[in-house]
Amino acid sequence: MSVVLLMGMLAGAGLWLLIHSLVPVRPSLAVRLSRIDVAARTGRQRSLVQQSSTRVAALRWALGDRVAREWTNRGWIGEQMRADLSLMQSPPAELFATRVLYAAGGLLWLPLLATLLSFGGVAIPMILPAWLSLIFAGLAFFVPDRKLAARADDRRRDFRTVMGVFLDLVAMKMASGSGLAEALRDSANIGHGWAFARVRAALEDARTDGVSPAAALGQLGEELDVADLRDLSASLSLVDSSGAQAEASLRAKAQTLRSRELSDAHGQANEKSQVMIVAQVLFATGFLLFLGYPAMAVVVAG
Repeated sequence: MSVVLLMGMLAGAGLWLLIHSLVPVRPSLAVRLSRIDVAARTGRQRSLVQQSSTRVAALRWALGDRVAREWTNRGWIGEQMRADLSLMQSPPAELFATRVLYAAGGLLWLPLLATLLSFGGVAIPMILPAWLSLIFAGLAFFVPDRKLAARADDRRRDFRTVMGVFLDLVAMKMASGSGLAEALRDSANIGHGWAFARVRAALEDARTDGVSPAAALGQLGEELDVADLRDLSASLSLVDSSGAQAEASLRAKAQTLRSRELSDAHGQANEKSQVMIVAQVLFATGFLLFLGYPAMAVVVAG
């Protein structure tokens, strides 16, 4: 009776998910604007995938894009995930395609293992692998989020290092007589790499939209969830309004960013040192057990 009840619950849950996924949802205005922005940034990548890749890659992209659109329509994509995707310059379709593949792997490997064991004569009730597969599939679906968050955190630390260099360049330009807006644009054009490219794009958008450079950098900090950029925007707003001791203020801000980066590097080094100590202790313990086991076996046998 309990097996029939569980199977009925499982069938009902599957039917509810099917109906829930097929019911059209009227997205809000914010969701529609977000979809337009995502489509503008990822349209070129989608066309390249559809034209130059294999059918498997195109199908993977189409699946991820369909799931990403559904999640976007329902408002299930959080602000932190949006910031991480924007920072990594990765379309949501790529993340959700990886999510679906991970979930499929978590769903299929336990029934496959149970089938192989049944061929070997090991009898396993099928209800157990079925429930465990659903649990593993649900957990595996969110594994790519952790990888995305870790990579985004690394990029944010890299951004902090770049901002220190950027502020030094701005301070030197302002010391030579340039205005703040001119110093920001010239300094952004000097640097190379993805961080300077994002800063250049933000400053160009600010010039065409009639926004101050400081506000543009603050908007970029909000989009990428980079606290250092938001703080930099506030500092530049003060420099822009007062103009007093601009060079010293920018150099002090750059020094603060470098000190924070050095502190984080020391913390990471200490953490890795602790991990190495634990690994060495475990290795030494295993080696001592390997050496002492023959003697203990002789004593116990005697």
